[in-house]
Amino acid sequence: MFLCVLLSTVGMSVTGLVESFSLLVAVRFITGFGAGSVLALSTVLVSEAFNTGRRAVLVGILINAFPVGFIIAGLIASSQGDWRVAYQIAALTLFLPVLVLAVVRESDMWSAAARQGKVSVAEITAAPHRRDLLIGVTLFGSMLVGLWAVFAWMPAWVNHISAPEAAQSNRAMVNIMLGAGSVAGGLFSGLLSDRLGRRAASAIAYLGCICMTLLIFQTQQQPGSLLFGSTFMISFFIGINQGVLSGYIPELFPTRLRGAATGIAMNAGRLLTAGTVFFVGVLISTLGGYENAISVFGLAYLIGLAALYWARETRGSMLPE
Repeated sequence: MFLCVLLSTVGMSVTGLVESFSLLVAVRFITGFGAGSVLALSTVLVSEAFNTGRRAVLVGILINAFPVGFIIAGLIASSQGDWRVAYQIAALTLFLPVLVLAVVRESDMWSAAARQGKVSVAEITAAPHRRDLLIGVTLFGSMLVGLWAVFAWMPAWVNHISAPEAAQSNRAMVNIMLGAGSVAGGLFSGLLSDRLGRRAASAIAYLGCICMTLLIFQTQQQPGSLLFGSTFMISFFIGINQGVLSGYIPELFPTRLRGAATGIAMNAGRLLTAGTVFFVGVLISTLGGYENAISVFGLAYLIGLAALYWARETRGSMLPE
């Protein structure tokens, strides 16, 4: 956790200082490497630290830390036009790695399981865990494809359809609504997951994402209160699903494999996302606009919804030892 937070904070802090495109790509890769690892590690740590009936609620609260970052980024973007200065503000986070060393401790579950030796890839992909791993990759990956198509391209779309004098403020407002919706969804995810079960809660979130994608991008909306409210709602359903799945995936695996398997499930989808979302730019010209391109990537939600049929329910169960 210390190393991953260090990569993220240092990467953000130096982004505004680089002078070449190739170095910028390298620094952003390092930052993303750390951030993706923090997502997986933090959910596992919280799951194991609170192996109780309220585990899903606590993981949902944790997941809110990520959309809070989008809200802060939106606020910075609305008041700071120079991207280099905006990234240099991230130097304020450099105390976080030290805080990890001072505060975070290993879970008792992992400390006991670690005595059994190191985990191999063959063990993670063995028959007893293969199905859960594939389901976890499919569920989280399908969510991420739709999520990043919205989070990465919706601000650009709003900028494109806005009047020049309102473009920056509209883009910032969309970022804020995306972050606020995710926060609300993350807070609600644990309650919904505990009440209805992991599969049903995730299904509701997938259906909500599909409906809101069609509403936003296929009804010719223009910047205004309706669009900003719709942005909040699609992010709300995304936040629910991210919270539900972040709590659900660690529940599928025994303690020795939990960290590695959760990391694979959460980040294999990111590798797919990194490639597929780049094609939004190609689809924009091929399909006739941002609206159709983002809607096509929203079809990934259907894959996740279908995968829930084979997923097993874990509500009410303790983490497997």
